[in-house]
This record gives sequence, structure tokens and C-alpha cells, in this order.
Amino acid sequence: MMAAVDQLLAAAPDPRAAGDRLEQLREDGEARRILDALAPESLRAVINLISISRFLFHFICRQPAAMAIIGSGTPILPPAHRVIDPDLLLETKYRELLRIAAVDLEARQPYEQVLQDLSDLAVRTVGSALDLAGIGGALGKPRDALCIFALGKLGAAELNFSSDLDLIYVSANGTDGEIEVFQKQLMDGLLRFSRLLEERSEKGFLYRVDLNLRPWGRSGPLFMALDDTEHYYEASSDAWERIAWLRARPVAGAMVLGDELLQRLQPFLYRRSLSSEDLDRFVSIKNDMASARRRRGQWNVKVGEGGIRDVEFFVQILQLVNAARHPRLKSTSTLRSLSGLAECGLVPADDARDMRAAYLFLRRLENRLQMIDEQQTHELPEDPAHRLLLARSLGLPGHSDDEFLEMFETELLVNRSVAQNAFERILPPPGSRE
Repeated sequence: MMAAVDQLLAAAPDPRAAGDRLEQLREDGEARRILDALAPESLRAVINLISISRFLFHFICRQPAAMAIIGSGTPILPPAHRVIDPDLLLETKYRELLRIAAVDLEARQPYEQVLQDLSDLAVRTVGSALDLAGIGGALGKPRDALCIFALGKLGAAELNFSSDLDLIYVSANGTDGEIEVFQKQLMDGLLRFSRLLEERSEKGFLYRVDLNLRPWGRSGPLFMALDDTEHYYEASSDAWERIAWLRARPVAGAMVLGDELLQRLQPFLYRRSLSSEDLDRFVSIKNDMASARRRRGQWNVKVGEGGIRDVEFFVQILQLVNAARHPRLKSTSTLRSLSGLAECGLVPADDARDMRAAYLFLRRLENRLQMIDEQQTHELPEDPAHRLLLARSLGLPGHSDDEFLEMFETELLVNRSVAQNAFERILPPPGSRE
């Protein structure tokens, strides 16, 4: 038995951390009984997980029984399920992250499913927090009063392990006599909602919320009515807002209201032709992105040269240009949109395949960085020890530290090159229209 455990420890992403943390777990009687009862494949998953993730190791120390769900390929709760107790909601989040992380490290599912599961967990948590906040108002039942839109990675159903939730709140329209009371009730409810999601304790937190994509950004109102939101975007010439709304979807509250707004915003998002002013705005965004990355030191897996944003920008520009003529491109998902571009003959199939592989590699790398301490980090460390941990956690082939590192650097170079090439070939080169 000990020989088998030693083999599992030696194969873990960080063998020393795995051994130390396993020994610490076995000092607890309940944890030791659960570990001894695990099937070999589940024990391997536990060892791999605790070797890289400090925050999930600490959760297991608090909740040893949670190890029983490691190895499960299905979520512990269905996406539509609502949790009505704040403490249980927090525990459920970490139990599900534990399951998803184990699936991720063991590569037991297509990586798109890992991103989908992370997104489903966030959507379920947002819906539960909305219920717990008791949002209501003069316009009727709580879920008739407000729609919560997700943008960014959550809107795309491609969330990462430690991401802000980019949210926009849209309320139902009201009559003049209702507005004052309704707005006060809704404002109070949304403040309770935000506290539920963002409040931190020694046990962790649910999610960080970013509302900066709302109309007028940080200076704008917390929420706007349906008609006012439509009028705002009808008058907007902000190219970033069009790009952001490509990944917008209703995730909680009055879903019918959300669907109606999306329908109304189709002319704002998908235009039959691209004007020279539109092109100038998109090129300006590309120039800003190129300038920002030149000012950075340490490479950033999200916004650095050959990072995640390069593939996303390539896909989003082609969506904006072509989706009016090719409805299959009207998808919030980067990956589905990339497939659609190939199916429509707008991107060569080989290029789409390479970009898909690069995007998924970079997303896996991003999640490995964030899986360690549940921090929203995108900076790739330069020290060899940390890069070795990443290489081993990605399941790359190798028999020695040098081989693991060499394979990691090769994979990183190949996939960064694909992503950077996508960025450079879309629109004129940076600076050409300044």
C-alpha cells in the first residue's frame, strides 16, 4: 500500500507538497478513514489536487467528507437548483470547485466541459444569492422585476477558476407612480445581493462582482430600466460596448425581460456593413491593446502577446463583421463562434483547429495559475520551480524535470505563436491608422 502511495506522490505536480499535505490530512481521524476507503483512482486525484491547490487543501482540512465527491463526473447539484442558506451556498461552491478541479487535473472531460461546469456553478450561485437577497418591488414578483446579465467569461459560459463576474442589471419598466418606491426597493436588494456574493470570511467567499461594463461604467447608475437601456445602446458609438455585449446573456431573474432586451439590441450588435468609422474604432482598440502589452514586464496569459485575449479579439471582430449574414456566429461562446467561422468558410479549418487548441491550452494554463490560491492572477512566473509545477500539472510528457520544462516551453511557444498570429492578422497592423 505504501509503495503505491509513494508512486502516486512521485507522479504528483508537486511531490513534496503532496507528501506534506497528505501527512497533515492523515493526522485527522475522519480524513484518514476517508483516505483509506478511497479507490486508487480517487486517491490519485486527491493527491494531485492537494499538491497544487492550497485553497482546496484547506477546504478539505475543514471538510474531509468532501473528498468523497472527488472522482464524480457530474455536478453535485443541477444548474437550476437554488440553495437558500448562505453558509450552505458557500460550502456548495467549494465542494463543486473541488470536484471540477479534480476532473480538470485528471483530464477526464473535454476542457470545454470544465469551463461550462465552472460557469454553471456561478450561474446557480448568482440565482441563489438573488433569492436570498429578497429582491422585489412594486412591479410584481421578485423575478419579474430584474434581469441579471452576465458578460465576459461567464456570459460566454467559459469561466475560469477565480474570475470576477461581469454583471449588468436591467429592471422592468415602471409607471411614474411606481418608480420611486420600486427603485428604492431594488437598490436595497441589489446591495444585499452584492454583499452576499462578495463578503469574505475565514471560509472563503462566493464571487467578486464587476459592474464596470454597465452603461457609463463606474459613473453610471447601478441598474437601468429596459427601455432606458435600449435607448442608451441605440445612441452608443463605443466599440468596446459592442464587443462586450457579444458575450452577454441573461442568467438570473426575469429571463423573459433579458431575452427581450437582447432581441432589441440586435441592430446595435450585428450590422449589415462596417463603416469606416467602425473600422477606425476597432483599429484603435487593437492599437491600445498592443501599446498596453508593450508596457508590461512579466508575460500575462490573458492580455500579453499571444495570450487569451488575442484569440478572443480575432473571433469577436469577425463576429461583428459577419454575424448579420451568418446567424450561426451569434454565439456568446468564443469556441462555438470559432467553429462557426470555419463552418461558414470565413476561417480555414486548419487555422480554426490550431486557434482552438491554443485557446484551450492557454485557458488550462490560466486555471492552473488560479487553482493554487484562488487568486485572480494571470502573470506567468519566471522561476523554474513554479514553471515546473505548471508543466507537471498540465500532464505534459516527460521523465525528468528538464524534460517537463522543455516540453512546457515548447507548448507555450507554439500556442502563443498561434494566438499572436491571429491578433496580428485581424484588421490593419497596430499603429497603421493612428
